[in-house]
Amino acid sequence: MNTGFRTKIVNLIKKSKNKSLSVNEIYSLVKNKYPRVTKNQIKRTLREVIKIDRKRREEGKPEKYFISANKGGNAFRFTAGGETTRKGTGPYRDIAKVIDGDTKNITRIFGAPHLNSFDVHAGKSGRGRWGRPDVIVALYRGIGSSRPYNLHAIEYEGKGGFSPANVAQAYFGGSGADKCWLLFDSRDWPKNANERRNNPSAERVKNFAEELGVGLIYYRKLAHSGGWFKLLDAKKQKRNNDARAELKYLFEGEERKLTKRQEIKQVRRKRPSYY
Repeated sequence: MNTGFRTKIVNLIKKSKNKSLSVNEIYSLVKNKYPRVTKNQIKRTLREVIKIDRKRREEGKPEKYFISANKGGNAFRFTAGGETTRKGTGPYRDIAKVIDGDTKNITRIFGAPHLNSFDVHAGKSGRGRWGRPDVIVALYRGIGSSRPYNLHAIEYEGKGGFSPANVAQAYFGGSGADKCWLLFDSRDWPKNANERRNNPSAERVKNFAEELGVGLIYYRKLAHSGGWFKLLDAKKQKRNNDARAELKYLFEGEERKLTKRQEIKQVRRKRPSYY
């Protein structure tokens, strides 16, 4: 497709509410102006956009389009500017690149062939101080999968963040997830048994995480998948439907708020026919 069409669909994704659109959604938005376009052409165009940016990075040039594919489904997202930049910056951008890279080391840690990360650390949550994880990871069985079969929650901490309080934050913030993880700096974990004996607090934090079922991952280089190491596997959490629903709203980029008009409509639907 021509450059004009390429720019058109990139701008549609960029200006969308959640900075993400499926191929079907893009098709419905452009089919009147481009009646001959097909869904496969849209997908090919977006993959060309991704290749162009990859080549620019390899040449040491800045990216032009900032488009990335959602690996589990048939959608693409904008990864810079607006709300995405506010969230996907600094360490959170590094985390997203590692998880979305689907390297063997990372897929082995989380136990899925394909992963997709969602930075949800910014913004207000209705669940109190620990109501929101930093990153949600969606696990897919294959590239063609339309829905994740598992959701994992990650609490990220820099140096000095390996503590019982942050383990608890990972646990409560990840309420509703299938598994919860604390991602922390390797300098907070003594390298050998002798060092751990001189620093028993680290072992106590690990034991506390094991009690709660929180998985532990430490990183030496946050931006490189080979620098992530699983210290403790996360346990499957008991399913809480209300917490799961709230987590899914974060995952889907929606807020769990009803306007007064929506509440009235719901009440009317529930009334018997004789009202």
